[in-house]
Amino acid sequence: MNIITLVLIIATIVTGIMWLVDFFLLRKNRIVELSEKERVSVAPLTKKEKKEILEPSGLWGSLVSCFPVLLIVFLVRSFAYEPFRIPSASMMPTLLRGDFILVEKFRYGIRNPFTNKEVYEISTPERGDVVVFKYPDNPNIDYIKRIIGLPGDKIKYNDGDFYIMPKGSSEYTLVTSEVSKEQLYTERNALYPSEAGIMGTENLLGYQHRIMRDPEVRPNEPFFKQRGEVIVGNVYGEWTVPEDNYFAIGDNREHSRDSRFWGFVPRDYLIGKAICIWMNFSTDKNIQIGRLGSIE
Repeated sequence: MNIITLVLIIATIVTGIMWLVDFFLLRKNRIVELSEKERVSVAPLTKKEKKEILEPSGLWGSLVSCFPVLLIVFLVRSFAYEPFRIPSASMMPTLLRGDFILVEKFRYGIRNPFTNKEVYEISTPERGDVVVFKYPDNPNIDYIKRIIGLPGDKIKYNDGDFYIMPKGSSEYTLVTSEVSKEQLYTERNALYPSEAGIMGTENLLGYQHRIMRDPEVRPNEPFFKQRGEVIVGNVYGEWTVPEDNYFAIGDNREHSRDSRFWGFVPRDYLIGKAICIWMNFSTDKNIQIGRLGSIE
């Protein structure tokens, strides 16, 4: 649970208790006060005067009035949509550092907002979905990657190339890609060296999406070792995706710490599907209005 969610929950609970105290206890006193003023008043009280007596005032009143708004925000963030900010370049060129995205939380099921456990199943991730999930090595951190491996799939990585054997198949299929004619990130910035590479379009077993490759870089970290599978440093790896788990990869292939290095994403760790970019802003660049819109 991130700090914003925690603060929102605490604020909703506190103002909710205050609202209940005010509605069931303090409001009765104000109703009595209104009746007394109406009794002694020569002229009938106006609607404004009645509202000023019946409604809580001061700091207490301001906090009590915040409860309905906080409750709506909490329900929307917990069960419908939640905003996230992209902090790194691992999903370039699909997502840039500074993109603000909207995540559809109910896409993969209704979840308990406190534990993230699924209470009602709606659908499961599809190959190619860009998903936000809790980082398996530290569930307090949220990650965003693209799903390339579904439960039961076999995944093979060989010196930059992915091969996928879907569940029920007996052969691996090479994930092919083509270099794009337009190249936007060829210049390497000393402050953000991971934000450079060659853009391309990948065919993920029928799903087309953009990727970025950096031929000058190879990760230093060895690949995740699954029992019974073959791993050769960070050059070659084989993995079989367990049931209720997913294999997730960053689109910026040489600058993404993903399932190749830490393993699989359990279904219970899913938060939702990234559906659109609603704002783009970073401290070193201007707002890029042209980036607003849906995510491929």
